[in-house]
Amino acid sequence: MAPLINQKLGKGTMTCGQTIYTQAEKPTNLKILGGQSADITEFPWQVNIFDQGKHLCGGSILSEWWILSASHCFIKRNISTLEIIHDNRNYITMNMTRMKVDKLIIHPYFDSWILDNDIALLLLQSPFHLSVTKVPICLSEVTDIHGWRNCQVSGWGLTSEAEKNVFQSVLQKINIQLFKWRKCSHIMPLVTRNMLCAGTLHGEQDACQGDSGGPLVCQKKDKNTWFQLGIVSWGVGCGRRNIPGVYTKVANYLLWINVETNLSGRPYMHEPDSGFSLLLSPLLILLLFFVMLLLTL
Repeated sequence: MAPLINQKLGKGTMTCGQTIYTQAEKPTNLKILGGQSADITEFPWQVNIFDQGKHLCGGSILSEWWILSASHCFIKRNISTLEIIHDNRNYITMNMTRMKVDKLIIHPYFDSWILDNDIALLLLQSPFHLSVTKVPICLSEVTDIHGWRNCQVSGWGLTSEAEKNVFQSVLQKINIQLFKWRKCSHIMPLVTRNMLCAGTLHGEQDACQGDSGGPLVCQKKDKNTWFQLGIVSWGVGCGRRNIPGVYTKVANYLLWINVETNLSGRPYMHEPDSGFSLLLSPLLILLLFFVMLLLTL
C-alpha cells in the first residue's frame, strides 16, 4: 500500500499543505484581475495539465499518485495525450518533469450542462517524488466559511475576459473571499449545494479561462496549514462586479475520493480535521459505495 498523507523524506516527515515560501522571497507584482505573479514554492501542490503539448487546465497534488482537477477539463480528451507538469512556467523546457496519466476518473454524475459534480481524479503512471517543493494539499471536512482565512486561487489562465487563449507563462495568484451559499445562489440561480462561490464584491479579482481544475486554498484561522476547499469550475465572465466565481465544493466529495482511489489500488485518505473520521477500512468504504449506488437507483 502506498503512503497516504505523510510522506517520508530522508530523516524527516512531510505533511500536506506546508510551504517553504517566506514573505522575503515575494516575487515582483504583476497585476492581473487584481492578482499578481507567484512562485511554485507558494503553491507546491499546484500542477499544470497539458494536452498534446498545450496548456489545458490546472490541478493539485493529493498524494504521490493522485491529481485532483475538474471533470469539464477532460470532455472528449484522450488520456494518452495528457501530461502533468509541476513547474512555475506554462511552457515546456527540456528540464521539466512530465508525468503521464494512467487513469482518468470522471465523477459518474458530472453534469456537463450546469457543471454539477465537476470533479475528477487522475492516477499517474509513476509516482511523484514528493519534496519540500512538491507537496500534497490537505483536504478538509469543515464547511463553515467563517472558519477560514487568507483564501487564494492560482493558475496560468487568462488575465482578462477579452483575451482569447493567451495563457500566462508564469503562475498567477489572487486573494479572494468566500461567499455564503444563499447569497451566491441569489446572484447565480444555477449554483447547487455541490458548489462554492468566491470572489470580491467590486470584481476585478477572479479566476478565468485556463484556470479550471486548479485549487482554491485557504488557511484555518488558528493554523498555517493550507487546505483545498474548491476546484475552479465556472463563472459568468471573469472578474465582473458583484459576480463571484464558482468552485466545486471539495468537502462534499471526500467519501467519493476515498472510494475511487481504493478501487484503483492506490488508496488515498485525507487527514481528519474536525473530529469526524473518514479513515475507514477498504471493505467498509466499498460497502458505503454500494449503498450510495442503491440509493441513487
